[in-house]
Amino acid sequence: MAKQFSRRRLLQLGALAATVPATLTITSTTAASAATASSGGPAPAKPFNLDQVALHEGIFQQKRDRMLNYARNYPGSGGVLAGPDRMLHLFRANAGLPAPGTWPGGWDTPNHLLRGHFTGHYLTMLSQSYAATGEEIFLDKLDYLVEELGRCQRALDARPVGRVAGRSGKAVRLSDPHPNQYVLLPQRILDGVTDVTFAVWVRLAASQTNAKIFNFGTGSSVYLSLSPWVSASMGPRFAITTSGTNNEQRIDGTSNSVPVGEWAHVAVTISTAGSIGRLYVNGNQVGTNTIRLSPANLGATTNNWIGRSQSNNDPYLNATVDDLRIYHRALTAAEVAALATADPAAEEADQTDLVAWYRFEEEGETAVDHSGNDRDATIIGTSYPGYLSAFPEGQFSRLEPPTLQQNSGANAVWAAWYTCHKIMRGLLNAYHLTGNEEALEIAFRMGDWTHQRLSRYTQAQLDQMWNIYSAGEAGSMNEVMAELSALTPDPEAKARYLQTAKAFTFTTLFNATLDDRDILNGRHANQYMAPNIGYLRIFEQTGEEDYHTAAKNFWAMVVPHRTFSNGGAGRSEHFGVRGFITAGFTSGSDPRHAETCCTYNMLRLTRNLFFHDQDPAYMDFYEKGLHNQILSSRRDIDSVTATEVTYHQNMWPGRSRQIGTFVEYSRYGGNGSCCNGTGIESHTKYQESIYFQSADESTLYVNLFIASTLTWPGRGFVISQETQYPTEGATRLRFDQGSGQLKVKLRVPSWAVKGYQVRVNGARQRLTARPGSYVTLDRRWSQGDTIDISMPFSFRVEKALDDKSIQSILYGPTLMVVRDNTPSYREFTFFKDLKRDGDLAAAIQPTNVPMHFTTHGYTLAPYYISDPVPGQFNAYHPYVKRVEPEVVFGSAATGVPNDAIRDEGGETFLDRVWEAAPFRNHGQFLQRAKQVADEWVAAGRHTEEQSKAIHLAAAHANKDLEP
Repeated sequence: MAKQFSRRRLLQLGALAATVPATLTITSTTAASAATASSGGPAPAKPFNLDQVALHEGIFQQKRDRMLNYARNYPGSGGVLAGPDRMLHLFRANAGLPAPGTWPGGWDTPNHLLRGHFTGHYLTMLSQSYAATGEEIFLDKLDYLVEELGRCQRALDARPVGRVAGRSGKAVRLSDPHPNQYVLLPQRILDGVTDVTFAVWVRLAASQTNAKIFNFGTGSSVYLSLSPWVSASMGPRFAITTSGTNNEQRIDGTSNSVPVGEWAHVAVTISTAGSIGRLYVNGNQVGTNTIRLSPANLGATTNNWIGRSQSNNDPYLNATVDDLRIYHRALTAAEVAALATADPAAEEADQTDLVAWYRFEEEGETAVDHSGNDRDATIIGTSYPGYLSAFPEGQFSRLEPPTLQQNSGANAVWAAWYTCHKIMRGLLNAYHLTGNEEALEIAFRMGDWTHQRLSRYTQAQLDQMWNIYSAGEAGSMNEVMAELSALTPDPEAKARYLQTAKAFTFTTLFNATLDDRDILNGRHANQYMAPNIGYLRIFEQTGEEDYHTAAKNFWAMVVPHRTFSNGGAGRSEHFGVRGFITAGFTSGSDPRHAETCCTYNMLRLTRNLFFHDQDPAYMDFYEKGLHNQILSSRRDIDSVTATEVTYHQNMWPGRSRQIGTFVEYSRYGGNGSCCNGTGIESHTKYQESIYFQSADESTLYVNLFIASTLTWPGRGFVISQETQYPTEGATRLRFDQGSGQLKVKLRVPSWAVKGYQVRVNGARQRLTARPGSYVTLDRRWSQGDTIDISMPFSFRVEKALDDKSIQSILYGPTLMVVRDNTPSYREFTFFKDLKRDGDLAAAIQPTNVPMHFTTHGYTLAPYYISDPVPGQFNAYHPYVKRVEPEVVFGSAATGVPNDAIRDEGGETFLDRVWEAAPFRNHGQFLQRAKQVADEWVAAGRHTEEQSKAIHLAAAHANKDLEP
């Protein structure tokens, strides 16, 4: 197994990848600069390579190392290449290559419609693992996997995709694994036809129930059809009806008279004289019945097919079809018998008898009408070179116009383009992070294939696809296509790839988000999240500001309006009404919240938005999602057989990461689901956003407080970060190597309200550190210089937007959950215990276990602790209910109701008072209490008498409120 790159080439690629604003991708620096100039915004920031940031001891490294252990050893037996061989099994089988062994499981199983996507994630995991550690074992696995995928792609190119050998001459092969799916006949082809004969040669590949050799009609109530099998022991059957299945007029043939694997000639005749219908197989009559309807009774038929049914529940015909003839008379038994032995190639077309005659001799998508009546048909489902997948290409054909297959029924399509994106993303990551040039070549060929498939459709037709629930999910295909545009040196290819990237614009939602119209309610979250990542890639290539605006506006519709306190979003994978967070949290509601893939995609989008607009709010959200949902999604046990990554994270009160009988770490098998896939990526790239640099390398952004070392060859700096975060709110940056002028931008988290201090070499800096901002140190740095940041943690609550009494407790960046299995909210009262600093710590006591506390008789524990004891699943409450019935200040009661009266924002009187904390002294507190009391009297919420009681209690509470 030869390495396909040199170490020097790898270093060159690593340097290039570091120069642009991308998530494990590269883009054209020229285009990125043009985009920035076009937008009028600040110069973009850019990331560091994964191998430039090393994690040190801490919770992030621990979670990462568990996933590295999985990456090294999966599936736990069989040697170094056992894991890649599992990932290749279904690709090899689809390409017709020997496929020893087995498959990953879960969704990556034979016949599953998403099979193969997990291999794309696995490619990314191996690439990231190698980039972060330099361990050759990851490279060996990756190179082998890429080499074999290239072999599969070449084998798929060599498969027969046109006509196949027929009964006489050539024939059309329908249904998977062949690309051709069915034949679309002209509309109204049977207009005026009364007496009729249908005759066709068919070679069944399987004994399918209710597949149709042909079907003419207008829908599920009006049709005529011929089925070779209607059950395991019945068939063939001809049926005609104008009023649904229950009123079919039928001819049932001798059971099993149409064999599997052999050519059979099947014919049906209908004669209006005597109202008789006859069914023939191989020239022999096998059934007859009274048939009073004729094709003319069906009216103007619009759905006329070979190999497809009017019902979506019937499978497409899996067979080879040849020499289909339609006569506008009923042939005699002798004439039918003659057809069963005739050579169609030796016959001349007879327009006096034939309605249409399809011999399938010509290559291409047109089935020529040999009757001379110019009723050519269209073969639906074609193929192009460069295809690579673990399922047949027909999935794409079924999704495309005119079929537009839904994610249901016997011919269902499930996110075929989503799967394609994962494979291409994995290949591009293999190229960017390890220098594997064959991976890039495979991706280019997939890009050419994608362009050929989609360039034939209008935007309106594309929108029909993208608006199909789930089946139309395309991941971030626009991202990889725009990236290929940046990578190719060929101007024509560059234009093609960019055109194809834009084809993945989901215009229904794109136009709404561009106008800042929120229409997310009820939409499948991932289906509409991922394209926004690609919109930024298009913006970087073209400077077209609309793509940037749409992505920004989309982000702002999710954060905070649809975001749980752990940073996740969605219920049962769907967006809800804007602002609805905990509404409907009952024992009967769907507990499948916060799909892990959603946070993965939102973090990718957030990171890339920051490169173009260094808004601290992006990094506040990034920290929340990474530190809570993503960190908690990896179970705290070792495993080399399963990813141990959650699918959903239950936000119900008193639940766990086991929902019913489903353990969320192993839902859908523990390998092979979407969240297993994004999980193996997320936990091998924690270091990617700790530090960013400005485009001109004059500025370092310190975004996250994670123990790590940054090696910055471009500036000659090596900077280490020492911290016990998140168990303490402090970190130290030390310049281990290098010197020179540098702006260091230190993030001030929005939760850092108790004082944020910075010391350089022990000297306190005079800085205005506003929560939710960055502070800047601009000076010449030398080896040995230190930056000490103090950002004391405090307890705070985050209120659900839809019910301000439902709240989460956070300590610094960490969501703290109540350990309890009662399936209803725990009720907490805090205001009576508050001091002037407003910190909930007055009512929360530490324990002898780090980051564990008690309050109201319950344990508070970090959300990121993920079931470390095998077989046990910790029940938890991410949200509690605040019960604050009376306006009180310490022990000073007022008799004035608190919870019963809320303002237009859903806040209580005490909420409004304490939102101004901390208070420097009691006088400032009294001023705030009086201000709010006056506002509430003016609004008619309190009486003058109640206001006086509040003033008096606030004045008397001086001692109680002293910290």
